[in-house]
Amino acid sequence: MLRICFLLIVCHLLSVTQSFGQEPWQNFDTTNHASLRGLAAVSRDVVWACGSQGTIVRTLDGGSHWNRISIPQLDKLDKLEFRSIHAWDGNRAIVATAGQPAVIMKTLDGGNSWLKVYENLSPQAFFDGMRFFNDQSGLAFSDPVDGRLLIVKSLDGGNSWSVIQPSAIPKMEVGEAGFAASNSTLFVSENNAWIGLGGGTAGSSRIFRSSDRGESWTFERVDPILRGESAGIFSVAFVGESKGVCVGGDYRKESTVEHNIALSDDGGLSWRSPKNSRPRGFRSSIVSALVRAQSATTESRIWLACGPTGCDWSSDRESWQALSETGFHALSVSSDNVVWAAGSNGRVAKFLGWSDVR
Repeated sequence: MLRICFLLIVCHLLSVTQSFGQEPWQNFDTTNHASLRGLAAVSRDVVWACGSQGTIVRTLDGGSHWNRISIPQLDKLDKLEFRSIHAWDGNRAIVATAGQPAVIMKTLDGGNSWLKVYENLSPQAFFDGMRFFNDQSGLAFSDPVDGRLLIVKSLDGGNSWSVIQPSAIPKMEVGEAGFAASNSTLFVSENNAWIGLGGGTAGSSRIFRSSDRGESWTFERVDPILRGESAGIFSVAFVGESKGVCVGGDYRKESTVEHNIALSDDGGLSWRSPKNSRPRGFRSSIVSALVRAQSATTESRIWLACGPTGCDWSSDRESWQALSETGFHALSVSSDNVVWAAGSNGRVAKFLGWSDVR
């Protein structure tokens, strides 16, 4: 019986390897050339993305057609960046600017009109990420203001925001900040939230952790990922309350394998390196999703990590294999478990999955 099970496992792994030998992405033309850094996949049909040049795009038909959306109140700004986005459906979405003005804007009608729901006048404010626990409760965070992260919360679906007391947030180290590379340095699950950090002088990265939806925070060292001026944690993901992965590295050294991943088995209290192989370079986004192999009748959980130089996958977090040479900045998993990716030159793609690869 054990031998039969072993043979079945080997055959399954072989089928997975063969499937991933083919191009796993279906690419779409969003008719713009922006660097897309924020991605909100609602379903296999509805996706929102945002990025440089004040770009916001949306599809309602699974990527066949995309429309560019503008925010009239901000249209006249020369250097407008959106790096953080969340969407509830094809009509309701919320975005935060990266840089000045530091504002959060919400639409209820598919982007035809926008309401400013939060503004911070400090020149230090720079939003790095925004996530929602559910339809109503969400967090957004900014680079340090007066020595601590600026963290704001909403309890009414993003209609209003309040500032978390600075005294509840650990002090930042010199030069330390978040990276607004993929809207995924902040991750939330149940009542827990994690914020991965980097920047500053050389040393180990830190991750801030909250178990009460952002009301109070502690921190842990993430020794496997070193921080520096252009290095640190760029993305965080958890499955359940215990198994987590941080990815990052140095975005100025995209092909460097060292110090680009860390694993946690205890909810982020401690971090270690994988037992076997790593992703193939700097990675700016990590997600976990359920996918189905061609010959399988059940779905299997895998981890996907992407960066500018390509994408990698793992079934156990310990061993990473090449998925594609095509690279992206951001990943997002929809409620119906479709993985979407966004990157440079206005690129958006859908992960075909093991059963759909041709």
